[in-house]
Amino acid sequence: MTVFKAYDVRAVYPEPLNEEVAHKIGLATGRLLLAEADEKGAIVVGHDMRPSSPSLVEALKNGILASGADVIDVGMVDTPFIAFAVNHLGAIGGIQTTASHNPIEYNGFKICRARAKPVGMGTGLERIESMVIDCAEPTISAVRGDEISVDLWEQYKAHVFTYLDPRIQSGEIVIKAAIDASNGMAGTMVPKLFRNVKGLELIEINFDNDKGFFVHEPNPLVDANLQQTIDAVKEHSCHLGICFDGDADRCMVVDEEGTIVGCDLVTAWLAPKFLANETDGAIVFDLRSSHAVPNSIEKAGGK
Repeated sequence: MTVFKAYDVRAVYPEPLNEEVAHKIGLATGRLLLAEADEKGAIVVGHDMRPSSPSLVEALKNGILASGADVIDVGMVDTPFIAFAVNHLGAIGGIQTTASHNPIEYNGFKICRARAKPVGMGTGLERIESMVIDCAEPTISAVRGDEISVDLWEQYKAHVFTYLDPRIQSGEIVIKAAIDASNGMAGTMVPKLFRNVKGLELIEINFDNDKGFFVHEPNPLVDANLQQTIDAVKEHSCHLGICFDGDADRCMVVDEEGTIVGCDLVTAWLAPKFLANETDGAIVFDLRSSHAVPNSIEKAGGK
């Protein structure tokens, strides 16, 4: 089917992606994840701010419940929130309704299994696609799953703050940052997590995410989409700028002069912090990265 891609489900709404397809995907994903979890457990479900997301996520949940799996609805969240929730709640998997950086008329699903391990082609998505194509009502479980809704923002914030320098949290160090939410989920996530941090002064750009449009393409990997961030950094004398994609699972950074910082350099900068409390830790990185990345990892005792 055209809605199935290498790493997720993504297509234009309502054709070819619609509520009927979403229901089938929920049913098939439920069966797959239940088979991996002794036929019991809950699937975390969330969605982004796209106009088509509420109806799609309802159809998706009905499919999951029909499979016999339980549903834990975490509401409108960024995609990394789903990974956190799956691990925090010990769920058998998770599904985020989103089309990431694609235009507003698109939507889709990002699927993970237990421990938030991604499900893509070759790791289970092809099986979901096959079940969707061959979907028949007898695959529905005799026992329908249960659904609950939970608010995990405080728990999510507590987890994220374990990585935030205590001196920034206390205000001992103050960082001024321009943040472009690209009219996406960072417009929800950043205020909930960071707006009241004493050591963060935020210049907020495109945080409005309830009007059903993007001021610019929500893809920070395209240099032109960083222009508002660059301009804000220069205008407000910020220490840095960050531009997020639509579902806030990717971002690009610009420095205090408005110069774009390569992803490999960001990885090289972050690696020592993540390896500091690890024994024999490892960092996965893009082979196209500069030597700065492996050099930083090795220097920090990682591999």
